[in-house]
Amino acid sequence: MSKKTTLAVTALVLLAAAAVLWLSSRGPRFDRLRGSRAYNVILVTVDTLRADKVGCYGARDVQTPTMDLWASRGIRFERCISQTPLTLPSHTTIMTGTPPPYHGVRDNGGFVVPGELVTMAETFRQAGYRTAAFVSAYVLDSKWGLNQGFDTYFDKFDLSRFEKISLGEVQRPANEAVDEAIRWLDGNGGGKFFAWIHLYDPHTPYEPPEPFKSAYPNRPYLGEVAFTDSQLGRLWEYLETHRLLDNLFLVFTSDHGESLGEHEERTHGFFVYQAGIHVPLVIVTPFSKLQGIHSGAVVCLEDILPTVCAMTGLAAPAAVQGEDLTPLFFHPETKTGRLAYSETYYPRFHYGWSELRSVQDGRFKLIVAPVPELYDLAVDPGEEKNLVYLEKKVFQDLSARAEALMQGAGQNALQADMGKVDEETREKLAALGYVGSFVDSSKLAGKKRANPKDKIGVFNSLSRAREAGLRGRPEEGIEMIQAILAEDPTITDAHFALGNLYYQQRRFREAIPAFRKALDLKPDDSFTVINIANSYQALGEYDAAERFVLDYIQKGFEDAQLLFLLGNLSVNRGDTDKAVGYFEQCLARNPQSASAHNSLAVIYLDRGDLDRAEEHLRVAMSINPRLTNVRYNMAQLLEKRGRPQEAMDNYLGEIQDSPKNYKALFNLSRLYRLAGREEDERQTLLRTVEADPDFPLAYFYLARIYLNRGERYQDAVDLVKKGIGLKPETSELPLGYFLLADLYNRLGDPALSEDYARKGREIAARVGAGR
Repeated sequence: MSKKTTLAVTALVLLAAAAVLWLSSRGPRFDRLRGSRAYNVILVTVDTLRADKVGCYGARDVQTPTMDLWASRGIRFERCISQTPLTLPSHTTIMTGTPPPYHGVRDNGGFVVPGELVTMAETFRQAGYRTAAFVSAYVLDSKWGLNQGFDTYFDKFDLSRFEKISLGEVQRPANEAVDEAIRWLDGNGGGKFFAWIHLYDPHTPYEPPEPFKSAYPNRPYLGEVAFTDSQLGRLWEYLETHRLLDNLFLVFTSDHGESLGEHEERTHGFFVYQAGIHVPLVIVTPFSKLQGIHSGAVVCLEDILPTVCAMTGLAAPAAVQGEDLTPLFFHPETKTGRLAYSETYYPRFHYGWSELRSVQDGRFKLIVAPVPELYDLAVDPGEEKNLVYLEKKVFQDLSARAEALMQGAGQNALQADMGKVDEETREKLAALGYVGSFVDSSKLAGKKRANPKDKIGVFNSLSRAREAGLRGRPEEGIEMIQAILAEDPTITDAHFALGNLYYQQRRFREAIPAFRKALDLKPDDSFTVINIANSYQALGEYDAAERFVLDYIQKGFEDAQLLFLLGNLSVNRGDTDKAVGYFEQCLARNPQSASAHNSLAVIYLDRGDLDRAEEHLRVAMSINPRLTNVRYNMAQLLEKRGRPQEAMDNYLGEIQDSPKNYKALFNLSRLYRLAGREEDERQTLLRTVEADPDFPLAYFYLARIYLNRGERYQDAVDLVKKGIGLKPETSELPLGYFLLADLYNRLGDPALSEDYARKGREIAARVGAGR
């Protein structure tokens, strides 16, 4: 940057700072309205909600009465810009007041929020507030680190249900999240609190419930927006009814928008055009002086934390780069002259193409790309006419200011660490095809990267191919990916996606070479290694799987994840001695591996070494108390220790986070049976059947309850026959036949009763003889 340009940029920064100081020195000020009273805060983020699809932002084809009411009761910012069109990075910006170049979270699924960051929740908790979050998408699960500072973090997503869908579809509807928030407010609304409510519905897939589906035919995105608004209406009604509004600040925004086909982008994340980054921001206070205000100043999502801190009288964390917007509450017409920054690294991480970055000042917007783009948003809001060659002075000025902004934002930047995610989760994510396709940025240094704008057709084709596979049309998806690779065989993500489609079809022989090509393009990708090894394992070729992983490690790519994988391979082939060695090596490299401790505990449980099993389970639970199956295994240990009540508690804890864990449900029903709690047993068996309709023993024991009660004999017969039809283990069959014998005896058919009793005795004899 030239000295002249540097001086110009410095002058602009000083002018902006002077404007803010001038505004803050003039009355009125927010602290005068607040006085000494403590106010609660609710932050509402609606995922994937673009500003112009909300009534108060000009939408005429969708009904959003609650959002519009909030705008009439508060301050609406017309030009709020998201720092990135991706859920986890954007929410990290909201919660920390820092942009992605600083906090280091640049994508979903492959990054963990650095623990060094001080979040909004931590700020409130340190000030004595109760803190709670209610998130509706797995990309915000606590394992990604955004739970820092929350006393309650309602996520509880069960990945076991999602074998053939994308990570973005692991979600819950808005009504469930609002239900949980209201339950929490029932118990905590009387004290000081900070609550974050995240609703995901406008995100793909667009599947609004009735009556919104019918009200918005062929416009399901708008149906989702209207449904979300109805649930926000429920929240607002609760707050009114329970008189919580008098000392409440409510902040309503979105993490990013949705392109809906503009610039050929169907959803979001690939481009940084306004459709993907212009979001609503409304702040509602109890003060009548601050109602119905709208500001045209350019503001950012990173401004939310310092603004909320100023509103509540708390000190903002030292790392915050956003600005306090409270002066604009009183002087909304002020133009600060600041730049709003946005980025997407999705094209770079997933395809090896160029990242995109942008800055805008309220009129002009610059997109920093291999072919730069400049738009005059005042006359060209659709960003259709590139003015780079017509407005050279504007382009040069914005380029210099953008460079200064990006350099400043990235000073003392933090590093997000994927290694903090437990090995079991990372293995599951690789199987889902979500993070295994990340391109190593260091391998791209010095290379010319393609302009994403030139690659949108390829990106859309690959997206459609994935969707075809997820929607049960894998052959169509495979054909589309093969066409993509014929045109450009260097797209790592395409080879990886092809391998996943073959894997989902159980075409493991074809999956392996597809994954190998992905690995050739990105040799240090342990996620691809996981899927190759799992393909060999699915073929029953355990030696080949182990040899492949060991060869890979010998090339210098050893990490804890691969040692954990080798341990699992050994367990699955029945060689627990070798498995113990691999899991111990995993712990040597990663002592914080809760997954390895949990796996060792299972081995020692099976061997009857309860002391060593308990030792590893206690460590695993101290590291990650919500690790899948860790409480299930602890419950089994406690049963063997003769402590049934503690075992029940652990089964209940496992089921709370993994409602589909049928084994935990069935074991809990057995403990209820032993405790004489027959109705609890019945209800839990019904949940077991719901979790896994193909689990035969649940049907047998439900029938047994009806037999013991002397009721519903024919229903019980049907249940037993259903269980037998599911082909249980031979050792379990006698129970089914003896139940049928008793039931037909009660029904007055002694001949049939004796026939089933004879079958039961014959099978029991064979089992006893070891045949």
